[in-house]
Amino acid sequence: MKKQTLIKLIVMCSVMAAILVLDLVTKYVFDASLIGGEIVSVIPKLFNFKLVHNMGAACGMLAGKQVFLIAVTIVFLAIFIFYYVKEKNKTWLLTVAFGFIFGGCIGNLYDRIFLGFVRDFIQFDFWQSFPIFNFADVFLCIGVALFIIYLIIYYVKYNKNNKKDQLKPENKGKDNEN
Repeated sequence: MKKQTLIKLIVMCSVMAAILVLDLVTKYVFDASLIGGEIVSVIPKLFNFKLVHNMGAACGMLAGKQVFLIAVTIVFLAIFIFYYVKEKNKTWLLTVAFGFIFGGCIGNLYDRIFLGFVRDFIQFDFWQSFPIFNFADVFLCIGVALFIIYLIIYYVKYNKNNKKDQLKPENKGKDNEN
C-alpha cells in the first residue's frame, strides 16, 4: 500500500471515529438529561433541543422496520467501502466525504442495533415541522453532498479527458463508440 493511500485511510478512519464519538456522546447526554417531549431553547427562534426516539428513518418513515433499516445501512456501507477500495482516484475530497458518511451511518446504525431506535435531539425553532435530527444525520448529509461534488468533478474531468483523447490525431476517424 502506498504511503499516501495509507495516510488517506488513516485520515478517513480518524474523521469517522471523531464523528462517531461526537454523535454517540451527544446522544447519550441528551438521552440522559431530556425527558421525551421536553424542549430546551438553545438560541431562540433558531434551534432547540428536543429528544425524540425515532423508530424509523428520516421523518419517521418506515417506522418499526428496524431490521430492514439495519440491512439497508449495512448494504450501503458495503457498497461505499467497495467503491472506495476499487477507486483509483482517492482524492482528499472523497476521503473526507466517506469519513463523514461512514461516521454518520455507523452512529445511527449503533442506535438501531442496540436500542431499536435512533436518538434525535436537534430541532429548528423557526421550522418546527422539519424533522428532528442528530449529529450523525448532519455529517451523513454533508458527506453525501461532498460525494456528489466529487462525482461531478470526476465526471467533468473524465469527459474533458475523453474529448482530448478523441481529438488526438491517432484517434481521428476511429469509431469511439464503446
